[in-house]
This record gives sequence, C-alpha cells and structure tokens, in this order.
Amino acid sequence: MLASLILSFLAVFLTSNKKWKWYYSSWSFLLMFLFILFYFYSSMGVPKIIGFLFADSLSIVLILLSCWISSLMILSSGAILFKNFSSGVFCNSVIILNLMIILVFMQENFILFYIFFEGSLVPTLLLILIWGYQPERLQAGMYMVIYTVAGALPFLLNLVFLFKANGSLSLLMKWGLPFFMSDLMFFLWWFFMILVFLVKLPLFGVHLWLPKAHVEAPVAGSMILAALLLKLGGYGLTRIVMIFPKINMTLSSSLLIFSIMGGVLSSMVCIRQIDMKSLIAYSSIGHMGLMAGSILSGSFWGLSGGVMMMVGHAFSSSGLFFMANIFYNKSGSRSILICKGFICILPILSLSLFLLCSANMAAPPSLNLLSEIMMIISILKVSPFLFFPLAILSFLVAVYSLFLYTNTQHGQFSSFINPFNGVGILTYLVIFMHWIPVQLTLLIGGLFF
Repeated sequence: MLASLILSFLAVFLTSNKKWKWYYSSWSFLLMFLFILFYFYSSMGVPKIIGFLFADSLSIVLILLSCWISSLMILSSGAILFKNFSSGVFCNSVIILNLMIILVFMQENFILFYIFFEGSLVPTLLLILIWGYQPERLQAGMYMVIYTVAGALPFLLNLVFLFKANGSLSLLMKWGLPFFMSDLMFFLWWFFMILVFLVKLPLFGVHLWLPKAHVEAPVAGSMILAALLLKLGGYGLTRIVMIFPKINMTLSSSLLIFSIMGGVLSSMVCIRQIDMKSLIAYSSIGHMGLMAGSILSGSFWGLSGGVMMMVGHAFSSSGLFFMANIFYNKSGSRSILICKGFICILPILSLSLFLLCSANMAAPPSLNLLSEIMMIISILKVSPFLFFPLAILSFLVAVYSLFLYTNTQHGQFSSFINPFNGVGILTYLVIFMHWIPVQLTLLIGGLFF
C-alpha cells in the first residue's frame, strides 16, 4: 500500500510537463483519498501497523483530510499555472508537504514524529517565501520558524528524559515517568512537553506568527496552514493526553482556563480587524483555543469533539481563505472597507460566502455544531464556572462571522471592483468541495469518529 502510494507520487513528481503535472497532482490526491478510505474501512477503530507505520481511527481521519485539502489547494491556485510562476516547483512542494504530513500522522515512534513534524516547516516556508504577496513575507517566515523551533527544542529534550526512563519512545507501550525532585519541576516538564503543540495550534499568547504567515502567504499557503498544519498541533496534543491521562487531569486545569480565555480574547480581536485574511486567521486562534481546552479536559467526549472541530474547522476556515482570495482578485484589496456590495455583482458568490460563514459559526447542520456541543459539555464537566466565557466565545464567533459577511456583501460596491472579471465553474467547485463535507460528515460521522 505504502509502496504504491510512493510510486504514484514519484511519477507525478518526475513529470516534466507543467500542465500535466498540475492536473495529475490534483487528481492523484483525490484518488489517494479514495484508496485510503476503502483500505482502512474494515478496521476504522482498530490500530493497524504497516511496516514501521501505524494508523488508527484518529490518524486515518486526518490523513483523509490532508489528501482532500491538498487537492483543493492545487485546484485553487490556478493563477500560478496560468502565469507560469514556477508551477512545477509549486506542485512538487505541495506533494512533499502532503507526504510529510501523512507520515506525521502515521508514526508510532516519537523521534520520527518529531523529525517529520519539524520537516513540514520547510515546504510551508517555501510556499510563503516564493509565492507570497508582500516583501514582509520574509519577516512572516522568520516568525514562523522561530516560534516553531523554540517550542520544539524543549520537547526534544523531554523525549531524551523519557527514553532514558523507558528505553523506548513507541506510542504502543505504557510509559513510565522520569523522576523529578519537586512538583514545580514536574509541572515544567509537562508544560514543555506540550508547548510545541500549543505553539502549532496556536494558543493565544504564542500566536503572533499565525496572522503574519496568513496575511503574507498565497491562497494555497493559507489553506494548508489553516486546514493541516494547525491540526498537527491538535493531533500531537491529543496523543500526549491519551498517553498521560492522569498527569493531564492533575496539571492541565490552568492551561484549560487559559486556552478558553485566549479564545475569547482572540475573538474580540477579530471584531476590530479590517483585513479579511487577518480576521479569518484570528478566528482560527479562537477555534483552536476552544479545541485545546476540550482536549485538555481529558474526557472521551472532549477528545472526540476536538477531533470533530479539527475536521470542521479545516473545511470552513480553508474555504473562507479561498473566498478572501477571490475578493482580493476582484477588488485588488483585502480590506473590508473596500470590498463591499458583492451581492449586487455576484449573488451566487455571496451565497457561497454565507454558507461558509454559517459553517464557521457552527450553524446547523454542520459538523462544527456537533463538535462545539461536545466540547462545551466536556469543558463544563471540568468546571461549571467556565459557562460564562464559553457563552461569550460562542456569541463572538457568530458576531465576527456575520460581520465578515455583511461588511463585504452589503452596501454600495466600490469603484475599485471590476464587475466584468467573472468567476469560473472551477471556483464554485472548490467552494462546495469545502462546504459539502462539513454537512455530510455530520450525517455519516459514525463512520469516522
């Protein structure tokens, strides 16, 4: 299975014709999605070991998400092909990034997990530096590298301590803890163990790299950041909580409260944003704060709701970044003050944005609604006093989602907008390939979660 996948991607990787490479790579990701779905269907809840790789229900869901979003990334970046802006290098970067993310989700050894986790940073950095918009993309790339590496080095040191105590770093064995002299050292060890994943989410307080990276990244870079790279942090946090459930229940209450309050603060920041991509980026921080609090609750409902939020947020946030790119191409600006009145020009596009905004604010029947219900219940089980910040957070999500929709669609359209620059069928295909899975996974969620 693994050999056939590697050979198929190697054939696409070595294709010299740029146009054919573009179409081959987009279709190969969809075929890989179908192949993995049918291969693991019979053992969705049972861990399966393939050579040195490991897959269970959590890994498979995120692998399927990676293949689907990677295909949409290539389909949404047609301007790179039409303008002949290093389209072959772009396809190769997406293929390498997708394979690294899949290998992260299929590792049963933490050292290999760390290698591929950090290795995914390189293709993402290339996407931002080569196909980014402004000269500030160099600063954005530097922010992303510094934050990620600074959070990852303490994690690597903790792995050394765990290997010394256990003699192995396999996810399939029961781990013993390294010996510490005081409770403070024990808490610091736990904090630095999960810090790398809190930075990758990112949690409020270590989040400054994300808005910068989103604003300067191309549409494909924003989609991969929102849909996949943020989920690496959620996946790693879930694994750590599953390995050390008793330690998590003892030490994570303060981090849980901080994550919820951070989600509230980032949602408040969303309301005062005038850049569409910056608003969507801060909304991702709010959603990931709620998801981190749900996972840190340690309950089965919390973990399941967190995984559902990963999938629902991936589709809705990636679709919103794609819509922001469409408005940027139509008006030449990402400012909400300039992008107005699109409902008068392209009502179907306005409907598409409304559907994605409704999914983003967890309106029924989206998967986000079910995930938020499960996450709120799991967090309230830890402390009923968190009801008030959770209520504010849910309210603010609806506020800034409707704020984004009404300010871009209503009002008199600006003279900067070119109404004759039409939107093709491929654009609507990409939009509804983001929206439809959010609705369908609620109906067939028992197959995956």
